[in-house]
Amino acid sequence: MERATWLSRRILDDLDTKHTDLICLFLCFITALCDSSAYSVWSCYLGLQTGNTITLGLGASGQPKSKPFGWLKSLVSISSFMAGSFTFANGMRLFGPRRPVTLSLSFLVQASLIIIASAFVEADLIPHTAAATSLAGGPLFLELIPIALLAFQSAGCLAASRFLGFSEIPIVVLTSVYFDIASDPHLLRSPLKNAERNRRVCGAVLYVVGAVCGGWLSLSAGGMQAALWIAAALKFCVAGVWLFWRQRRG
Repeated sequence: MERATWLSRRILDDLDTKHTDLICLFLCFITALCDSSAYSVWSCYLGLQTGNTITLGLGASGQPKSKPFGWLKSLVSISSFMAGSFTFANGMRLFGPRRPVTLSLSFLVQASLIIIASAFVEADLIPHTAAATSLAGGPLFLELIPIALLAFQSAGCLAASRFLGFSEIPIVVLTSVYFDIASDPHLLRSPLKNAERNRRVCGAVLYVVGAVCGGWLSLSAGGMQAALWIAAALKFCVAGVWLFWRQRRG
């Protein structure tokens, strides 16, 4: 009986959002881990769509010359990210965006999509070295498949952070965050009195750390797929954490 009550609360009740910003900050690291490893090989971002938009625009004039089909990868990434945003946002609204089971299912889906993409790469079905993708993007543009999967799942992190009320955490956007940090009138205020600034700074730092780790992993013996496997494992862990997060009181 007690187990049934616990399960029903996990399904129906919202969680307490206190300290969930720590999870959202951790997502900055995971997102950067995927983005940097993918960019090092495919020259395409998965979550940072500003860079992809510039590449897409340059494609109209045939630039950059060294990556004639960079615009196509960017277009696929942007389209997939928007599709993921629509799917995750509406799906979470439908089932209750702050319910532990909803958040857990969201991250299970994200982790599963990373695993599928990583499996394609691991099996050598997709070009995943700089030499193989430097010119035309592979004979059949097969890298568009994992790019689409990974960009789609990247939207899930942003959806979670927005629904939890932490729009200032830079899950996939950094330019506005840098501005907000530098222009904050209370920039030098005590860490105990400026939580939003703390989140912005920590998120940006974790993004850089994730990018550094992703870059080194892409150069390791494990290749870029090592970074993807780690990202998938971390998202599975996050999915489990949501199920045991404290419930909202009252």
